Amino acid sequence: MDERKTKLSDRLTESRQDLLASIAGVAMDDLAQRAVNDGWSIQDMLAHLASAERGHQMVLKTLLAGQDPRQPGFDLDAFNEAEVSARRGRTAEAVFSELAASRAETLALLDEVGPDDWDRSGFHPGGFDTNVEGVFRVIAIHERRHTKEIRIALSAA
Repeated sequence: MDERKTKLSDRLTESRQDLLASIAGVAMDDLAQRAVNDGWSIQDMLAHLASAERGHQMVLKTLLAGQDPRQPGFDLDAFNEAEVSARRGRTAEAVFSELAASRAETLALLDEVGPDDWDRSGFHPGGFDTNVEGVFRVIAIHERRHTKEIRIALSAA
């Protein structure tokens, strides 16, 4: 694995380990009860992270195919709320399973990136231009930001 892939893989692994460490010891039932922000529970936040990672994978696949992932009229907030709402009936175990599966797919995509793919660029649904490397970075940064919110919510309880 080249140095760039190794660094990105390490960042993704560390951000996931940090997320899981932040909720270690929290009872499964409490995950659905403890509020984090905007009316989302910890379990909702975990579902959001899994869903968002799936969305980032679509962006990566589109960029790797040499296309622009821009979706005119796309509303990121509405998308996130719909994705979280669709997952509310799931068990915590199902949400953890989706988190694990989404990360495994992200790491598999990272492994497929070739030397000429890193600078393939396009528009990120978050409202900014990015490239393949940037999307992998955003996944880890996004996870770390929400992990911090979860930690704050747990410390306030």
